[in-house]
Amino acid sequence: MQQQCRRARASVRHDRRTRLRLRCDCSPPRLDRDPCVPAADHLRATLASVTAQRLDEMEIVVLDNNSTDGTAEILGKARDGRIRVERNKTTLPLADNWNAAVESARGDLIKLLCADDLISPDCIERQASILSDDSDVALVACRVDMIDDAGRAVRRDRGLRGLTGRRPSREVIRKVVRSGGNPLGPPAAVMFRRRDFDAVGGFDGDFTFPMELELWTRLLRTGSFVGDPATLASFRVSSTSITSTLGMRTQMSEHHEFVQRLAANRHWRIPRGDLAVASINSRTMQVRRTALQLRARATAHR
Repeated sequence: MQQQCRRARASVRHDRRTRLRLRCDCSPPRLDRDPCVPAADHLRATLASVTAQRLDEMEIVVLDNNSTDGTAEILGKARDGRIRVERNKTTLPLADNWNAAVESARGDLIKLLCADDLISPDCIERQASILSDDSDVALVACRVDMIDDAGRAVRRDRGLRGLTGRRPSREVIRKVVRSGGNPLGPPAAVMFRRRDFDAVGGFDGDFTFPMELELWTRLLRTGSFVGDPATLASFRVSSTSITSTLGMRTQMSEHHEFVQRLAANRHWRIPRGDLAVASINSRTMQVRRTALQLRARATAHR
């Protein structure tokens, strides 16, 4: 970690309990719901990565979004005392499901993890230590490896370009706008505070594609950002992910609207030049995303 980041300590204060939630919705793919057809296939690996965490003072809440596959059987065999399983009575839309997961948390710190992503054994300890050491930090993120359905790395050490160390919120927001994508990372990459989540209103269902990034930007109204240059998570580029089910035009349209909302927010004072750069970079990022999605589909059919 760079000098701007406080070095992760061997243990985290015991008055801080980290809540980690896994997405386990295995309903048929729909644009307004978590598409988790392969969730049960990857859930064992995800659970293994979570229970391998070095912290004992944490709770692991697994929210089953009314699944109909083998998720319940897998969870029934989990033997880690830190795990608590909850189940939705009905299949909730994406934003509602993620909000329900966080709202069931008892701790101060939140790590949201989807049922097919992975984290390294020291991920939660490092991120919780940063937040526990500095109350002015609202969001901490790490780099991620991008993996396919089979767990093979397709891109390594992604994210946080120019955003490592401690950064003021406005600098981060400007880089988000100019990037044309999500330089902060997916839920697996970040950790935040429950109180800040409640203060800004949680996930907003107005967006599907940039939904998590939209929340990250609102959380940054409450404090600064720390980017850990270590790669501590793996994000799965699945052939059945929500991104894969959305068309290219939908993705670009949602991202454009998201950027326009940021620009309209006077708090951030976004220069017009940043919007021009965003327009160019968004097309480049879309081409890269589409290439990854096509590769994921081709791999899945082999």
